[in-house]
Amino acid sequence: MLLRQLTGVDADEERGEGGGTYANLFDAHPPFQIDGNFAATAGVAEMLLQSQSGEIVLLPALPAAWPSGRVAACGRAAPSRSTCVKGGRLESATIRSVGGTRCRVRSGNGAVDLSMAPGESRVVDPSSLF
Repeated sequence: MLLRQLTGVDADEERGEGGGTYANLFDAHPPFQIDGNFAATAGVAEMLLQSQSGEIVLLPALPAAWPSGRVAACGRAAPSRSTCVKGGRLESATIRSVGGTRCRVRSGNGAVDLSMAPGESRVVDPSSLF
């Protein structure tokens, strides 16, 4: 569905079904619907990071097509984090607390509880997850 959403569409082409994206990055679904744009970006964000109820889940649904890379994201449990992926797995994540945070960080079957002061950063890697 994400690939279909990102498929380029000529602005002069009339679309009845199938969706796509115009050159201006608007959703190609007559009539134009902004929820298609918002849903696609929200879906990507949720694939890479979920943050709710004091828990951060790193890479909950990493697609096989994205075996390596970096992502910087913000969530509710700890406002700032950067994650590095290699070989389709978490290599490391830097969790930075903006205002002081207690949270649980989870990836795969492992988790660690963190308590951080405002401005403090912690690096989490697979070996630190129990």
